[in-house]
Amino acid sequence: MMMTLKEETMVTTKALSTRIEELEGELALCREALGKEMPSAALSNEDVPKPKEFVEIRSACDMDNFLWRIENYFRAKGIVDDAVKVNIASMFLTDIALLWW
Repeated sequence: MMMTLKEETMVTTKALSTRIEELEGELALCREALGKEMPSAALSNEDVPKPKEFVEIRSACDMDNFLWRIENYFRAKGIVDDAVKVNIASMFLTDIALLWW
């Protein structure tokens, strides 16, 4: 026997409602777990050490290290805007790297 469109819609709506409730429960648990861990894991802006300045432009290893440190610095400070990242990163360039910039 075939279900009518109305019956199919009701069954689908009920299944979606059930799944949404499950996901909301999981989200609540995640938020609770995250909230409990945040105070011990979070750093204040004053606690985040500044990355070392970048001087050499010919060393791929030094460049990789600088980029890794600056990305971690942005993550720890909560900086997500790309324009702000570029401006801040350029402040850590010195000597030849600054001239190149």
